[in-house]
Amino acid sequence: MTDSLLSVRNLTVTFEVEGRTIRAVEDVSFEIRPGEIVGLVGESGSGKSVSAMSTIRLVPNPPGRVEKGEVIFDGKDLLTLPIEELRKIRGREISVIFQEPMTALSPLHSVGQQLAEVVRIHEPGTSREAAMARAIEWLGKVGIPDPEERAKAYPFQFSGGMRQRVMIAMALILHPRLIIADEPTTALDVTLQAQIFELILAMKAEDTSILFITHDMGVIWELADRVLVMKNGRLIEEGEVEPLFAAPKEAYTRELLSAVPRLTDAPRVSALRPEGTSPIIEVRNLKTWFPVKRGVFARTVDWVRAVDDVSIDVYPGECLGLVGESGSGKTTLGRSILGLETSQSGEILYGGENIRGLDYHAMRPYRRNLQMIFQDPFSSLNPRLTVLEILTEGLIEHGILKGDRREVAAHWLEEVGLPADNMNRYPHEFSGGQRQRICVARAVAVEPKFVVCDEAVSALDVTIQAQVIDLLMELKDKLGLSYLFISHDLSVVKRICDRVVVMRHGKVVEAGRTIDLVEHPQSDYTKRLIAAVPVPGDPGKRARRQA
Repeated sequence: MTDSLLSVRNLTVTFEVEGRTIRAVEDVSFEIRPGEIVGLVGESGSGKSVSAMSTIRLVPNPPGRVEKGEVIFDGKDLLTLPIEELRKIRGREISVIFQEPMTALSPLHSVGQQLAEVVRIHEPGTSREAAMARAIEWLGKVGIPDPEERAKAYPFQFSGGMRQRVMIAMALILHPRLIIADEPTTALDVTLQAQIFELILAMKAEDTSILFITHDMGVIWELADRVLVMKNGRLIEEGEVEPLFAAPKEAYTRELLSAVPRLTDAPRVSALRPEGTSPIIEVRNLKTWFPVKRGVFARTVDWVRAVDDVSIDVYPGECLGLVGESGSGKTTLGRSILGLETSQSGEILYGGENIRGLDYHAMRPYRRNLQMIFQDPFSSLNPRLTVLEILTEGLIEHGILKGDRREVAAHWLEEVGLPADNMNRYPHEFSGGQRQRICVARAVAVEPKFVVCDEAVSALDVTIQAQVIDLLMELKDKLGLSYLFISHDLSVVKRICDRVVVMRHGKVVEAGRTIDLVEHPQSDYTKRLIAAVPVPGDPGKRARRQA
């Protein structure tokens, strides 16, 4: 294609791991035209992110190495360009929305400072005041409430979804010609995802191109012009979105499409709860507020009411869904139940005993039975431990390791769909989806009674997501587990949850049986959440989005 903005030709990338050479990407070629959105899909570990990051030389060398290929951008081969010239292109001409915002953002600078820095580096002469004004403007554009005040906050003071929106603002703020978006909306609820879609499509209208890496086929359907399908490091199918969705040639592509959960799927049929059953977890009038200092001398203290007078029950063997927009208080509620956030008032009863406010030592006897699968897998895994150590340290700590340590680790790796010979590798050597599977294995390995699943499957591609969901439900039945399943994906919630609680601004706005709430929502807010869910193959949704 002579009018291509980016042309990737015969790209091959290898990694040296434990004395072996692994071909992560093999002989991949594709083009991106100006003003085109190209979707790049495939299972976790298929080579999607490595292919994209290799184009601007962001794959660490060592262990990674581009063995051969060309990446032509604006007539220049980015793979041979002097690094000083490449740095001028990165951020200004080509920007990246990274998959894991917590590790991509500096913990030492406010989000406003980080956005303003991007402007000042690439647009010399811009004043600090003008750069900060641009930063605040873009925080507002990506849906950050009270952007002028939140620009002063640090990444750890944001929810996972809000951090992702900061990353999106950072990538869009300079109006680059090409955006590499690596799972950019994975951590976002559906209403904010729809808002980001509008921003992306507005930039497309101005001839910005997007390489959109995702496992969400619904997102591809609504946004992309063309789609590339990768498997085992190779590009196996490509084409225009509508013809490919209607008649995929490859069995693997058909498998990806069939694994997508849909709101039209049959809901989970819940077993009747025996009369008189007591909840395993009871939350009564819980308040978890965070202080925010305002004013020139920080003398005025306001409160963010992250969880505000919330009461819920979780019964033995039940999967309770918790949904709502990013920043609605979902994660804070889950963390508060486990004592990972300090709550101001209320009760948290586990097995009838109030565990709210217990200190570290008093809480220790409950830890084995109360586990959490965290939203951000990279920051929740110790980078200095191998997977073998990560999966067995909890078992050793609680004195419940049965049998050989390596055999136990191998068992849990295989349970979550990873090869047993991965146990000697470190977290940074895995893709985002693979790291999330390790987090799932670590949490369930100690055979707990109650697990908070905080976006536990949001980082997984649809086929592995289906496997992990099946695994979670199998373990629930086998071990008598109860789940608080926090998710922005109502299609997944409908598939596995017995009941659903909807949160907004720290409060419960609606609750009920899953089938009733999804098919007959009562609140306008719940209706908006359901209406915003991407539906692959729905011509009406695609037409409305592309219009």
